[in-house]
Amino acid sequence: MKVLHLCPLWFPVGRDSPGGIETYLPVLLVELERLGCDNTLLASADSDAGGTLVPVVERNIWEGMEDGSVWDYGHYQQHQLLLALEMAAEFDVVHSHIDWAAYVLSGLEGTRDRLLITQHTPVTRDVEWFVARHPGLRFSTVSEFQARKLRDLGATDCEVIPNGIDMTTFELREQATGEDIVFIGRMEQQKGPDIAVRVARALGRRLTIAGPMTDHEFFDAEIRPWLDEQVRYVGVVDHARKNELLGGAACVLMPSRWEEPFGLVAVEAMACGTPVVALRSGALPEVVEHGVSGLIADEEDGLPDAVKWAAQLDRRTVRGRAERRFDMRRVASRYADLYERIGQGTHATAAQR
Repeated sequence: MKVLHLCPLWFPVGRDSPGGIETYLPVLLVELERLGCDNTLLASADSDAGGTLVPVVERNIWEGMEDGSVWDYGHYQQHQLLLALEMAAEFDVVHSHIDWAAYVLSGLEGTRDRLLITQHTPVTRDVEWFVARHPGLRFSTVSEFQARKLRDLGATDCEVIPNGIDMTTFELREQATGEDIVFIGRMEQQKGPDIAVRVARALGRRLTIAGPMTDHEFFDAEIRPWLDEQVRYVGVVDHARKNELLGGAACVLMPSRWEEPFGLVAVEAMACGTPVVALRSGALPEVVEHGVSGLIADEEDGLPDAVKWAAQLDRRTVRGRAERRFDMRRVASRYADLYERIGQGTHATAAQR
């Protein structure tokens, strides 16, 4: 199978990328190649992933916006879509990992019958409005939470394939090195790093915050004033440092205010044996098994107690659950099966969904 992947341009695709989708894709591509897929990526030129790279932009958009050389994401994405249209005839499947902009490819000659849209991002009201009027798009979602929303709107071809990771690249730590809490995510209000700060201060525990600086104003107002020996911000971390932070933590906090479409950091933490404490948002209760691989709190006030209880969970069990549910080999095999059906012109049956 020859597959053309449309990748986000915000960050470079690579294992050490700041972006969740961008770190997920290289691992997926390696496994797809092992299964016989020939992968081509439309991504930023500074990407480092398996398959053939066709550069859309010279470097990732986030860096361009940081230094002022880029103003608006949309123009570069439009160029990506035009490239996809030019190249589509060479491929069996066009697999979109980008946002709603790719929906238009479902109505164009050359991509209509071979397009797969993975809904990595939340199903917002705007997405709901669109899908209600165009229910025939071929979707895959990364959680049942997303799929239910789309199916309730009439989506006729929607298959759930959860995100996965290469479990061999994460080290099980049977004991935490202390009582430290870790937060990894974008520095913005919807991810809730400020909530993590309040939880750490309430418990008197050290907190390490890592992730890209996507909202300077929010960070300066809500995070920077609290930085000291107890609360530290370490910026974007590579895979080795992420492994170290996650594995050494007593728990990982995911206090998201938005409807998390999946929560890849949760799986990475669990692969290290580290329990996850999260707010009940989006797909997180689906990914984090309450009382087994972590704890789910209904409100912010419940997070401190959940952090205390998380230390009692068995870290080997936490790792084992992640292996059984989110190993990338299983994930890639499901995508390969879906590609085969797309190539044959068939749709998902109810049982396959």
